[in-house]
Amino acid sequence: MGLLLVAGPGLPAFGDPESAAAGHVSAHFVENAYLDSHTPNIVTVIIADYRGFDTLGEVVVVFVAGLACLFLLRRSNPQQTGHLLRRTDSIIVDLATRVMTPIIQVFALYVIFHGHYSPGGGFQGGALFAGSILLQRVSQGHENSQHTFSRHLDTPFAIAGVLIFAGLGVVTLLAGGNYLQYDQLPLGLRMDMLRNLGILVAEVGVAFAVVGTLVSIFDDLSCTGRGIPRD
Repeated sequence: MGLLLVAGPGLPAFGDPESAAAGHVSAHFVENAYLDSHTPNIVTVIIADYRGFDTLGEVVVVFVAGLACLFLLRRSNPQQTGHLLRRTDSIIVDLATRVMTPIIQVFALYVIFHGHYSPGGGFQGGALFAGSILLQRVSQGHENSQHTFSRHLDTPFAIAGVLIFAGLGVVTLLAGGNYLQYDQLPLGLRMDMLRNLGILVAEVGVAFAVVGTLVSIFDDLSCTGRGIPRD
C-alpha cells in the first residue's frame, strides 16, 4: 500500500494526451484497428482482439461467480421458491411479458452480432437476453417459465460460452499461431477477415457465458429452500 501511495503522484493525470498510453498504444489502436480486423468499432476490436486475454479472464471470473452460487445455494428440490417466483394470475402481466420477451431477445441478438459496427457485443447482448428470461421467471412464475429456458440449461450454457472462447484460442494454437491469434484460423480467408470472424466467435462465447451465469445466479438465489416467507 505504501509503495502505491509513493508511486501514485508519478502517474499521468487522467486523460493526459501526453501520457505514454495516449501517445503510443491508443494511437496504434485508432490507426490500425480497422486495417487489422476489418471492424469499424474500435472498442470491440480492443476488447475481443487486442486484449482478448483480459476479456477471457473476465468471462472466467463471471463463470466462477456462477459456480460459487451453484455450490453454495443450489438445492435438489427446485420447487421451494420464494414468494417472488410464485405465480400470480394476471392477464395484463402475461400478455405484456409474451409481447416484450421476443422483442427483447431479437434486440439482444442484434446487439451481439452487430457489435462490430455499433455499441454492443457479448456482454451487453447476453445481459439483455438473460433479462428477458428473468422477466419470464418473475412474471410467469418459476415452473411456468421452464418451457422457454429450463433451469437445467443455466450451467451448460455458461460452460459452453467459456469453452467457445477458450477453444477458439486452442484452434489458433493448433494452427501454428499464438493463443487467440485469430488471423491463424485455418479457414483460408484474408487475415483481416479472419480476425473479424474471430472477434464474432469470441463475442458469441461471451454471450453464452453471460446468459447462463446470470440466469443460474438468479435461479440459485430464488430456489434455495429459504424463500421469502408469505405475509
